[in-house]
Amino acid sequence: MASFYANLKSTASRLLTTYGQTVSFSRAVTDSFNPATGVTTPGTPVTFTGKGAAFDYTDDELVDTLIERGDIRLILEAGTAPEINDIATVDSVDYRVMNVITTSPAGTVVKYDLQLRK
Repeated sequence: MASFYANLKSTASRLLTTYGQTVSFSRAVTDSFNPATGVTTPGTPVTFTGKGAAFDYTDDELVDTLIERGDIRLILEAGTAPEINDIATVDSVDYRVMNVITTSPAGTVVKYDLQLRK
């Protein structure tokens, strides 16, 4: 069964690479404080990219949910897992990651479904 999901992951990645676009992510990292020396070291932002496809939400998806008009859905290939509050750059526009749903049957991450907001 594991090979089935590995093949599904490969297919999703191939389709998103072929028909999607490169999306850049950045994650702020907090500063670290060393109480022994009294020195604060600034955190280094984490950046990564992935292939994804962006879609608008339908009006039906906006009813009685936390999704707001102007939010977009991003289907992202498996790889580095995005986190809430990461910044995703799609079509040269920065969005904040509001929600991450990981599709991972049998422990194999196939894709991420992200809710993004300007």
